[in-house]
Amino acid sequence: MLHWPPFSRYQVRQIKFYSIIGSIVLAAVLVLGNIIAAIVCDHVTVKKGSYITKQGFPLFTDAKEYIRMVKTYPHNPGVRLFTHRLAGGESYWDVAYQYHINIDTLIGANPFITSLVPKDGIEVVVPAADGLLLAFDDILDVRRMRNLLEYTGEVRGDYLPTPFKIISTDDIRLVFFKGVKPVVVNNSLEKLYRIKNIFQSPIQRGFFTSLFGDRVHPFMQDGEMRYHNGVDIVAGMGTPVYPTRDGMVIFTGWRGGFGNTVMVQHHEGYTTLYGHLESINTKVGDWVTKKDMIGRVGSTGWSTGPHLHFTVMKHGWDIDPLLFIW
Repeated sequence: MLHWPPFSRYQVRQIKFYSIIGSIVLAAVLVLGNIIAAIVCDHVTVKKGSYITKQGFPLFTDAKEYIRMVKTYPHNPGVRLFTHRLAGGESYWDVAYQYHINIDTLIGANPFITSLVPKDGIEVVVPAADGLLLAFDDILDVRRMRNLLEYTGEVRGDYLPTPFKIISTDDIRLVFFKGVKPVVVNNSLEKLYRIKNIFQSPIQRGFFTSLFGDRVHPFMQDGEMRYHNGVDIVAGMGTPVYPTRDGMVIFTGWRGGFGNTVMVQHHEGYTTLYGHLESINTKVGDWVTKKDMIGRVGSTGWSTGPHLHFTVMKHGWDIDPLLFIW
């Protein structure tokens, strides 16, 4: 067994001296490096109060400041980003369809959205792929979000700090989690997300062309607004239609302007209607689940082309379907 000779007091003093000198030099290099980085490197700064913290994660509430930050962002956000200004009555679904992404991706990339009905002129960030775009002000929050999402893929974006930017004011980073949906949203949309988790869209792929409420009727020539008790979802002829929730079929057949129609009664007083079907694949009295096809998209009744008319009622009163399937 080896025995090292004891250090002399002189050697011990030398070790302590050089350790102190080394620590001072290292600290000086880091401080100087941060000062240089603060002067030379790109910065991502935002106005004070432009975002709030929810469950420990930043959520931007200032739309203009968020858009400005994204447009001038000097780092790799993990996905190609576009900005789009809504006009001419465009909906968020129109934008999502135009860029070939789902509505959750658009909502997640714009945390300032508090209503599903946009105002003309609002500008939004549009990722080029489906997933969740988030802004972080702490690298540890990226790891927390990854655990919350149970995400096993690659976290995309330049968010790791460099040795010379430890104390930099550059403290906002955009990160992209490919293929996931939001789990932390602002309070205005939180309730809608809880409802959404109970219901599903009646068709897997389509886009909205006419929303709930007053609209110009496509078959009336007087140009006056008329009440529309549901939403119209455009899809290819023959696209399978599924119930948005498990329930009992209470009507099948021709129903005036809705053409071939199926109605399903659900728990808690909800009833859903599926109109303009090409064909019906169920009958009254059947118990159907979300996985059971009840018909196919068609253009029967008062229709200008293949689409599904979808209505939601609770205790007989019409409700905006976008509260459930957006």
